[in-house]
Amino acid sequence: MKNIDTKKRKLLAGALLASLGVNPISAKNEKSGMFYHLHYFKFKPEVSEIEIAKLMKELASLQDKIPVLKEFWVGKNDSPNGKGFQYGEVALFEKKEDLKVYDQHPEHKKMVKKIGPKLAGGISMDFVPLDPSAA
Repeated sequence: MKNIDTKKRKLLAGALLASLGVNPISAKNEKSGMFYHLHYFKFKPEVSEIEIAKLMKELASLQDKIPVLKEFWVGKNDSPNGKGFQYGEVALFEKKEDLKVYDQHPEHKKMVKKIGPKLAGGISMDFVPLDPSAA
C-alpha cells in the first residue's frame, strides 16, 4: 500500500511542477541548492483591489528586469488560512547572495517605495530546500 501512496505523491508532485512550467524529471537536479525567497503582502484597508492588482502586476514584471531572478511568481492568496495576507511572491535564485543583489536592484527599490507605504504588514521567508534523500 505504501508503494501506491508514493507513486501517487510522485505523480501529483510531477503534475504540480509541470503546471508551473518545470520539467518534473529534471526539477530535483536543477533546483537542488537553489535559494528561495517568499514574501506575503497584507495591504491597508483603504487600498483598493484595483490598485493592489496593478501593483502586483508591476511587481511580477521584475522577472524581466532583474537578471538574478531565475524564476519569479506573484499571485493572489486563495487560502482560507491566509491570515489576511492578500498576495504572495516566490523568487528563485541560484545562490543566497543573489537575494542581496535583488534587494539592491533599482527596479526592486522602486517597487518597495511604491508598495511599502500601502502595506499593513508583510512577512518573508528565505531558504534552501531540504534534500529528502539526505538523511
